[in-house]
Amino acid sequence: MLTPATTFQREVFQARSTPLFSVVVTYAVALIGSVILFFLSHHHTIITNVKQLNIASVTMGLAIIFIEFGYILCYKAGWSAGTTAVTVNMTMTIILIPIVILVFHQGFTVRNAIGVLLAIVSLVLMNS
Repeated sequence: MLTPATTFQREVFQARSTPLFSVVVTYAVALIGSVILFFLSHHHTIITNVKQLNIASVTMGLAIIFIEFGYILCYKAGWSAGTTAVTVNMTMTIILIPIVILVFHQGFTVRNAIGVLLAIVSLVLMNS
């Protein structure tokens, strides 16, 4: 039986536009809204903000592009919205663990390892 959410998902993601164009439109709207909010917030000037940027903003932007593109491909392939979101978030967390340990020298306890193991088991169970 089709739920309203499933019907909406099929209508949105069975569109004729390509997934990459969908991402472009999504982020164009977000960019316009962010620029408007920036100017309404009356913070530092654009030049001051550009000088204070670091590589993290660019890296995060690139990561978001690939993550969102992956979401759209999953939806177009027929995955449910709930399963996709949980799967992507858990997978990102598991991928980020070695990065956090190596780059930021954060600790990794037995409790953390058990949590990661449970996350992996839940991913397998959800997607089987």
